[in-house]
Amino acid sequence: MLEIHGLNVYYGDVHVLWDVSLNVSAGEIVTIIGPNGAGKSTLLKAVVNLLKPATGEKEKGKISFMGQDLTPLSPEDTIRLGIAIVPEGARVFPDMTVLDNLKIGSYAGPARARRKQTLKEVFGLFPRLKERLNQKAKTLSGGERQMLAIGRALMSRPALLLLDEPSLGLQPLLVVKTFAAVSEINRRGVSVLMVEQSVQFSLEISNRAYVLENGRIAAEGKARDLLQNDHIKKFYLAL
Repeated sequence: MLEIHGLNVYYGDVHVLWDVSLNVSAGEIVTIIGPNGAGKSTLLKAVVNLLKPATGEKEKGKISFMGQDLTPLSPEDTIRLGIAIVPEGARVFPDMTVLDNLKIGSYAGPARARRKQTLKEVFGLFPRLKERLNQKAKTLSGGERQMLAIGRALMSRPALLLLDEPSLGLQPLLVVKTFAAVSEINRRGVSVLMVEQSVQFSLEISNRAYVLENGRIAAEGKARDLLQNDHIKKFYLAL
């Protein structure tokens, strides 16, 4: 479904991602773990063209989705193809209602036509949002804002959902609920590429994972195998 090959990304003169290659197959949950500053969020932004990859002949990589090259597209066109991103920090429109936030997620033609059905699906996943439907987003708790951010992304009816630190800042019980929601989203047919600091939780629900360190892929494999990896245990699980 998603293929990234030899990706290099710069911030100005700083080389952030070095020859990164990974893939996500249909139906998978794939997690990217790694320390702060490793380039994880940069990678997700590059997939949806919020950041452009290097174009030099020696550094030119490729990102393709369902066989189509994404690199020349705008973020809007990338979303129309079936990719949605939930940025770090549960970013919502604070002065808009929950309903209006959700509606914005379905602005593209095909998603707009199925808005009512998708709203029902989102409310089935996050009943709390239906209860808060006419409240402004700034009145929601942190966990509710994260629900809203994920729900808004689902309104575009993506085939692939990108999640950037979905458990960030949440209380332990809400972390558990968030990962349960991610699993349910996947069961409903949406593939997931997730960046996450809660290594134990994320690997437990993932099919495969990549370890990104200093802008390079340091390890990859089945999630259950990485949970037993000595390096992962020592540096990410404190075991």
